[in-house]
Amino acid sequence: MCEPDSLLSKTFQTRNQRTTSDYHLFGVYAYGNHYGAPDETGRFIPACHSLPRDILCETSEGQFARAVKLRSEAEKALCEWQAQQRISRAVHSKHRPCYDYQPGELVFYWRFQDAQKGRRQPGGKHGRFLGPARVLATESRRDDSGNIRPGGSIWIVKGRSLLKCSPEQLRRASEREELLEAMASPGEQQAPWTFHTVSERIGGSQFEDVSGEVPEISEWRRAQRPEEEIQPARYRVRQKRPADAPAQAEADNMEQEETTFPPDTSNHARLRERSRSRGQQRAWDNLGGFFVGSMRRRAVELSERRMSPQELEAFRGAKAIEVKNFVASKAFEILPDHLKPDRSQAIGMRWILTWKLKEDGTRKAKARAVLLGYQDGGYEHRATTSPVMTRQTRQLLLQMASWRQWKVQKGDVTGAFLQSRTYPDQLFCIPCPEICSALGVPAGSITKVQRACYGLVDAPLEWYRSVDEFLQQLGFERMWSDSCCWALREEGELRGLISGHVDDFLFAGKSGDVLWESKLQAIKDRFKWGDWEHNKFTQCGVVVEQVEGGFELSQPSYLDNVNEIGVNANRRKNREETTSERERTQLRALLGGISWHAQQVAPYLSAEVGLLLSEVTRSTVDTIIRANILLAHAKSKQNHRMKIHSFTPETEIMFVAWVDAANCNRPDGGSTQGIFIGATDALIMSGQVCDVTPITWHSQKIDRSCRSPGSAEAQAAVNGEDNLYSTRFQWSEMRYGKPDLHAPDHAVERISGCVVTDSRNVYDKLETEVLVIKGAEKRTSIELLALKESQANTQVQMRWVHSEAQLANTLTKSGGQREYDLYYKMGHQWRLVEDESMMSARRRKEQGKEERGACKF
Repeated sequence: MCEPDSLLSKTFQTRNQRTTSDYHLFGVYAYGNHYGAPDETGRFIPACHSLPRDILCETSEGQFARAVKLRSEAEKALCEWQAQQRISRAVHSKHRPCYDYQPGELVFYWRFQDAQKGRRQPGGKHGRFLGPARVLATESRRDDSGNIRPGGSIWIVKGRSLLKCSPEQLRRASEREELLEAMASPGEQQAPWTFHTVSERIGGSQFEDVSGEVPEISEWRRAQRPEEEIQPARYRVRQKRPADAPAQAEADNMEQEETTFPPDTSNHARLRERSRSRGQQRAWDNLGGFFVGSMRRRAVELSERRMSPQELEAFRGAKAIEVKNFVASKAFEILPDHLKPDRSQAIGMRWILTWKLKEDGTRKAKARAVLLGYQDGGYEHRATTSPVMTRQTRQLLLQMASWRQWKVQKGDVTGAFLQSRTYPDQLFCIPCPEICSALGVPAGSITKVQRACYGLVDAPLEWYRSVDEFLQQLGFERMWSDSCCWALREEGELRGLISGHVDDFLFAGKSGDVLWESKLQAIKDRFKWGDWEHNKFTQCGVVVEQVEGGFELSQPSYLDNVNEIGVNANRRKNREETTSERERTQLRALLGGISWHAQQVAPYLSAEVGLLLSEVTRSTVDTIIRANILLAHAKSKQNHRMKIHSFTPETEIMFVAWVDAANCNRPDGGSTQGIFIGATDALIMSGQVCDVTPITWHSQKIDRSCRSPGSAEAQAAVNGEDNLYSTRFQWSEMRYGKPDLHAPDHAVERISGCVVTDSRNVYDKLETEVLVIKGAEKRTSIELLALKESQANTQVQMRWVHSEAQLANTLTKSGGQREYDLYYKMGHQWRLVEDESMMSARRRKEQGKEERGACKF
């Protein structure tokens, strides 16, 4: 038998020589790297330089054999014990619990790196749980059989940061932790939790993907034990501190999976993530705006094969309504067998099923039966151009109504195309089975088309002809200046106006007028209408509100669906880097959305959005950043309202065109012209501050190259007078009736007009009795002859003002919105500055003359 001390020593020595940790023997940790290899005797002992190794060995009389045998027994016992330990851990091990996390739930997330420490200084080898955070959305995916299964990502919100985590990183907050969070943030504990309350806190346009930091099971258990996990120290902050800023991280592409959002107080909203990257980027740039916008964009075609039984039932009802409309309008004529053509001569028909969002936030099923117009053999020979109401007509109609104190109503025709006149050409169709059943004919029967149904290329034009024919029968006269505007007169006196944009119509007339009311009633009886609105309504995306002082126009929520383009931190550092094709597409979409807003109610955005659009083909990261800044600026002013002033009945209304130009300020060397035409009191010509109603405005590139600023100013003046001529002609036709088209100048001269420029060169040439063609730019002088002719034939007046009194200055330069801002602050009022010395704005500032803040410019 071996002595206990020797046996214990051999046991520990064997374990240290055979057991590894992190790929190193235990002995290496104690004696260093030189302990890593055995010597000639098979032992792991430090080298000894004083005695030879054969002297240190056991003797050959059995000591060496006994040592080898003991070492062998110890190694055998160690291997058996290690095997038993592995089997025991495998038997008693449990998989980490996977929870079905719900949106709105309070959780903690596991990370290697603390938020207060950089990537290169993680602060330790162990991770820990951070939080609490709120679950925003859970991703899910469909398997091969079509069943929804849990996905691999969960989106959480911590403060103003949006994080993408894996389920293995999360744990539910305990009851104690939920109570602590409730006491720490009592204002945030609202019941029930909603998607909007969390999504509104998210800042920036990026998110951080931490789903790769999945802890090992041992780390997970260690972090759960308070005795091993060092908890963060708590201390009191006695001064105010800013909110935590979200960490900058490069935006990651989201997986193409379904995303389920929590139910709100009134309904349950499910947002399916768009498979295209453009939709993905918009979603995470502004989650709240994308959620609202996606509800409005539910009008996408649906498939009955993917509908639930409840949805199928809803669309059966919608189809029944559409079938009823087709039958009531007698859209199809049943043909006897001997008159039916060959099936190759008949076009088909199909259903388009969409969801329509109602004003209360709920949705309803909408079914539209359309003809397959592309199958029409005479497709290319049919007329397709159909007129619509212009912005200038809208402004002039509202100006006339406010001036005469008329009531304006808005009507929307239901199923407009089905109410058009009898279709003039011969066209055959095979209706949908539902319509065939309602007509009492077998499915697939050939019928004759009697109405310009949806899907035909000439359906809009046929609808316009039907409306025009009916209104002229009632006594309305179509205006030459706009084919979508009709005037009602009695003995030369204007009694009412109607303008239309496809199936949306504006009606302006005096309340209580017997003639006007009778015509309105006849119109209501002829067509099937939706709701008639007045006082406040939406016309082509513009909110029109009739107030005591006239009308106010705005688009308070339009820009909510226009989102900025995401640019990560690395690209922001290199602003001269060119954009990708996808970014250029996003840039066109962004600027196109702002451009529509500028054209409708925001003239102060026209110049900058036009200049940015000219850079798209050669755009850089700097272009994207400036476009995002412009969007932010537009959203900050989207509640601004454009005023249509209500002048007194005795006011003599005239029109003033402010014209300006910026020479060679475009990337291709082109020049920009700005034109602003307003309706105002004739007293403005005497220097008084008067109300000015915006009628039309333009900020666009000048057609030809300009050699000098004077040439650009001359082009702007000529083009501005051309627009002014059109405005005066249309207003004259509204007031006095049909003009003599062979002598339009006679109609225009009945309305006073003025062109305002800040170019002394242009003004001096036009103030002479006869314009002499001389100087370096003779072509410019020739072009000014058109304006000189208007002075003689239509009595248009010319005025000069310095640049800071030039209202069109905002329409030519990037960032030059001071003049329009002042115009807005003054309640849409302006004045023409009288200055015989014609002193420029710069010299006026130097001499301290006439502060603009006192409305003296």
